[in-house]
Amino acid sequence: MSEDFIRILIYTHAIFGGIALLIGLVALIVTKGNNLHRTAGKIFYYCMLTGASLAIIISLLPNHENAFLFSIGIFSCYMILSGRRILHLKKLFKGQQPAMKEFFLPALMIITGIGMLAYGISLKSNGDNNGIVLIVFACIGGSMALRDIQMLRSKPTDKKFWLYQHISKMTGGYIAAVTAFVVVNEFIPGIYGWLSPSVIGTIYIIYHQIRFRKKGEKILAERNIENG
Repeated sequence: MSEDFIRILIYTHAIFGGIALLIGLVALIVTKGNNLHRTAGKIFYYCMLTGASLAIIISLLPNHENAFLFSIGIFSCYMILSGRRILHLKKLFKGQQPAMKEFFLPALMIITGIGMLAYGISLKSNGDNNGIVLIVFACIGGSMALRDIQMLRSKPTDKKFWLYQHISKMTGGYIAAVTAFVVVNEFIPGIYGWLSPSVIGTIYIIYHQIRFRKKGEKILAERNIENG
């Protein structure tokens, strides 16, 4: 495979990643559930999936093999694929049990997470701080995948579980896009550039989970008052 073709793949990956970065911000800041949010979310989903898939392909090409890029690509794909799928699973649970194929994605993330964890420990033991990044992402992806498997085996009792998971995973996909942008352009040096988007993104996720939980409790309280 020629270097010119690989260069085209890299540029295409960067273009789709850039679009995902911009449109994903729109999906994050607008009112959740309205038409603009849905449209921006769909564009972000397809652009991010394309960019992450190309990253996986590039990381496997001759003279471009990169286990680090491969694992981050899998992590990103898992986040956005499962983040969108979770809303369909909510409807599925109303009438039937999930098919075995639904276990494939979380199982793949767990297997990849184990590899990321082992490789991250190896890198860190050799003084490479990128190992810390892999360890953190492995723990995040692995814990979410285990939660997915638990959810598939027994229906969650929290009615807003699906919303929380959708927000967490789609935000996780956006964190991956921001992280790539920050690291490639060296806006924040070293390991801080890798991890700071995750810290900020986690705060965003927690904020919205608390906000929606309080909103739900308020609605429930108002209904109880109306019903005497």
